[in-house]
Amino acid sequence: MVFQTSADAPLEISEETKEKKNEEEMLSELGVPESEFWQGDWLVPEDSPFVGNLIIYNETEEGFDFHITVKNNEPMKTENSSKLRISSKVTSGYANKDGFVALSDKDPNGCELTFRFGKERILVTESEECADPDFTVDYNQTFTPPETFVIDEHFLESIKQGKFTPEGYGIGNSIRSIIHELGEPDAEIQRNEASYTIYSNIGYGTTAGDNIVGLLTVIRPEKLTPTDIEELLGEPEQQGLNELEGLYFYYYIIENEYELYFEFIPEEKTLLRFHLREFKLM
Repeated sequence: MVFQTSADAPLEISEETKEKKNEEEMLSELGVPESEFWQGDWLVPEDSPFVGNLIIYNETEEGFDFHITVKNNEPMKTENSSKLRISSKVTSGYANKDGFVALSDKDPNGCELTFRFGKERILVTESEECADPDFTVDYNQTFTPPETFVIDEHFLESIKQGKFTPEGYGIGNSIRSIIHELGEPDAEIQRNEASYTIYSNIGYGTTAGDNIVGLLTVIRPEKLTPTDIEELLGEPEQQGLNELEGLYFYYYIIENEYELYFEFIPEEKTLLRFHLREFKLM
């Protein structure tokens, strides 16, 4: 007869150890981010049946504020109904960072979101308390950055005409005509009392009830520094810290027609986004 000693017995792995191993494997699959900063605008990829965006702002070493919007482009069935419908879900909150993982505060229903930061993407997963059988969408989405906008030799002339590229749409165009030409947008973002209709890396902004584009934004510029911008445009009219979002800004007046704002991540001194609007529009 052979007896199994305690040394020969299989070791039981605790649930905590399993969860930690699964977390490490998931982060490994996501890859290592190029930057430690999460802040910025992230979009649901074009090949997804959903559209939406994740905005991360007011980032500190401890955590960040976020806003998520997700909806389905095509009608789908819900768990509770065989009828086709389009749903959208929106939520905002604060998430506490722990390395490349962040956990949101629970909402009144107990809904909790986990953010995992990888190479060129953020994976969001929701707790079971977030699920709603009457909706066709959820927060279990991967968000990626839009294509990088590169400032080229046409940029200076283009901004004098109220746009970012010679062939692009600009300030003064009808947002309806833009949507008619370009189709369904990649996302819609609310920022500073304006609504931005996003196509790739450019947003066309309108104020409430207005059909005419009065603001433009680039949400994914190349990582330029303040020195790079000064070499391009000279010294700014104003510069300083925007206390609302904790970003450092450069401000220029273009031909007494437009205002151009560049916003930088202070710690990295790299460009996060920039905006063009009519001079003294608001």
